[in-house]
Amino acid sequence: MKKLLLMLIATGGALSTFAQTPKSKNYTKDADLSRWVIDLNLKGGGASQEFKTANSTPNYLNGLNMSTGQLKFKNGYSFGGDLQLGFFVGKKRHFGLGTGIMYMSQHGDAVLDNYHVEYQATDGTGNIFRQVVTGNIREEIRSSIINVPVVLKYKNRFSKHWGFTADAGALINVQMKNKSTTRASFDHEATYRFENNDGGGKTSVYDYSPTPSQNNWFITKAEFLQNNPNGDLQDYFSKKRALGYNVGEGLTPTNTTGKTSYKTPSVGLLIQPSLNYFLSDNVALNIGAYYMFQPFKNDAQNNYRLTDGNGNYSSVLNNVTESKNQAYGMNVGVRIFLGKKREPLVITSIDQKPPTQCGLCDGSIALNGLTPNQQVTVDYSLNGAKPNVYTTTVQPNGQANIANLCAGNYTGIVAKINRKNANGKDVTLSEPKLSISSQKAVNPTAAGSCNGSATFEGLYAGKSVTINYKLNGNDQAVFTGIANSDRSITMSDLCEGTYTGIMLTSNTCTTKGDDFTLAAPTPTPPPPPPVVVVEPVDMSSTVLFEFDKSVINSEYYPVLNKAITEMKDDEYIVIRVDGHTDIVGTDNYNQKLSERRTQAVKTYLIKKGVKTDRIKMYSHGENKPEGTNATDEGRRLNRRVVLITSKK
Repeated sequence: MKKLLLMLIATGGALSTFAQTPKSKNYTKDADLSRWVIDLNLKGGGASQEFKTANSTPNYLNGLNMSTGQLKFKNGYSFGGDLQLGFFVGKKRHFGLGTGIMYMSQHGDAVLDNYHVEYQATDGTGNIFRQVVTGNIREEIRSSIINVPVVLKYKNRFSKHWGFTADAGALINVQMKNKSTTRASFDHEATYRFENNDGGGKTSVYDYSPTPSQNNWFITKAEFLQNNPNGDLQDYFSKKRALGYNVGEGLTPTNTTGKTSYKTPSVGLLIQPSLNYFLSDNVALNIGAYYMFQPFKNDAQNNYRLTDGNGNYSSVLNNVTESKNQAYGMNVGVRIFLGKKREPLVITSIDQKPPTQCGLCDGSIALNGLTPNQQVTVDYSLNGAKPNVYTTTVQPNGQANIANLCAGNYTGIVAKINRKNANGKDVTLSEPKLSISSQKAVNPTAAGSCNGSATFEGLYAGKSVTINYKLNGNDQAVFTGIANSDRSITMSDLCEGTYTGIMLTSNTCTTKGDDFTLAAPTPTPPPPPPVVVVEPVDMSSTVLFEFDKSVINSEYYPVLNKAITEMKDDEYIVIRVDGHTDIVGTDNYNQKLSERRTQAVKTYLIKKGVKTDRIKMYSHGENKPEGTNATDEGRRLNRRVVLITSKK
């Protein structure tokens, strides 16, 4: 039994391990399946019975040298099936109760080896003698078992097609019937002893001594073969039997079949783990293992004797007082879910909008596919911490918008409407980077004058800006101001010298400015270079890339060549290269991909003769989309590199 339990535990463990494989999210969960199920299972495998029998030796008159043997069950197998109705409870509907009917047919051989009894008997003429019966007994047993299972049921669907289920509980026996067919054969031998009686004749008496004396009359195989080594033993016993002696060699019973029912009710155990393959949300196939254990008790037949020497035979099962039955093997079947399933709540997609400026919390996350016009609560974690639960009403288009969000990682997103939950994928709102789009310095008008200036463009309009810097290697007082509506700020009253370590801070963002040197004009300054108005490359000249690629398609070579021509015509023109991606992929991966795209354009420009110091590269990843990431066309427009030329 221990081996069988270990086998079942190993099977259940293997199925449970399979159940831990990565889970798909695109399927109906247990909580949304019907509570009612019908399970129809077929079973087949091995079987065993452990017999306990009553002591039948007192039933033989004046028995000697008794050995009724030990009854064993061999070559067991079983098959059958069960039909169960189950009902699952709880919010997740993993656990439930089930009951139904189970039928099992159990087959095997009941074996009784080395049977040997010696007892007082009376032959057909009324003479008393010692009857010796030996034999090897084998009965073919066919058991018909009907039980009512009352089980705890467990189920866990972990993907669209796969799930795990297990039943464990009691088996209440309704019927246990056995049919037996014997294949027994017996040798009947006899020993007679006669004593003188008062009438001058001989009277047979029972020989009580364990070993008969030489004065006894033996009708045995040993006696015959000793005197007739080459004689016909079968013929000898047949002739003696014809004369009325209860002897014979290899005699088979006249009655070879029998029926026995165990009448005492019993309660057993059923354990049944299975793997489910879902054909649909209403039908699943089961394949697994089962183990059954059930003890039976019975009253042995009164005055039971296996055989009384007259060809009669009583099945070995008539002497059984207890039988411990086990069945184990494979289980296959079908599970049918009754009634309608509960439609699950699903988040079909998530749209995200990062904050417009670093330090601001004006970003948003929009959950799509929810039930329109219903109140929804959204639970999530921001950078591992849980803020307050957000509550709103789903719009008629099925969208719930979570507003006023700061930059960060949003995980564990769960939307709840009534008792339904829907999980959303993790979202990262990236904080925009502060950058200087251009920088311009104006020299003092004369030597010794401190009326120079430096202007930085591309900042947040109307926001406070602090500038830390050094003049000729020495820290200077921090400059503080407000960015103009054109997103620029100017430091004035600057003296001649070299300005380094320039750091601009606005909100919570910091960016580095370029070092520059201010010098007073010479008495005869050279004439300024001619002003050449160069039209920058506009958005219509954008270079688009294929999905997850950084290779320039040949159709965009004319766009690049136009920019190269402009730069060759005017040595004061510089070119800005901005790389972008769509939203597919992680933030980090998309940032690297935009860098590879800008590098591919830079490599092409250098190859065509543009110097490195005339090229400025900026990589934005997925943070500055041109089109919506909700459509293929919008994502195609976002996989781009934008070229802008300008004067130094």
